[in-house]
Amino acid sequence: MMMKKSILALAAFAFMAWGCSSDGDGTSTPPTPTPTDISAGTDVRPTWQSPNYDLYEQTMIVEVQLQDELAKYASEQDLICATIGNEVRGVAEAQQIEDQWLFSLVIGSNDVGVNVGLSYYCDKLHRIFTIQWTRFDATVTPTGQGGIYQPDFVK
Repeated sequence: MMMKKSILALAAFAFMAWGCSSDGDGTSTPPTPTPTDISAGTDVRPTWQSPNYDLYEQTMIVEVQLQDELAKYASEQDLICATIGNEVRGVAEAQQIEDQWLFSLVIGSNDVGVNVGLSYYCDKLHRIFTIQWTRFDATVTPTGQGGIYQPDFVK
């Protein structure tokens, strides 16, 4: 444990020293932004429950593919949860199909065009990643390409 702290302290010092260097003309170049932290956390597995879809006039069905940056941490214990407001409107468990991790997500709503949030729980990292995802649209195709089918939880 002490060695890990020493390595982290050394890495932080090296980063600070590099960030303070100049190119000789008196100006400094800001460091390139790094991707969102993918380190382990302390989140416990959520108890998200699928809603009663009979309470909603419409459903939106989307097969969500886990983005490449998170796929190496995926497991069958992972979950995805769709929310509208602060209310759970859909929950799906991870399924590995060949080399991809997919979540077959059904989302219920009475209103078209409302914002849908998406939370991903990664069991191996003990982390919940949450994004503002898309707008509710019952006419969207279940599978396809692009942002709603492979959302960016980390950038």
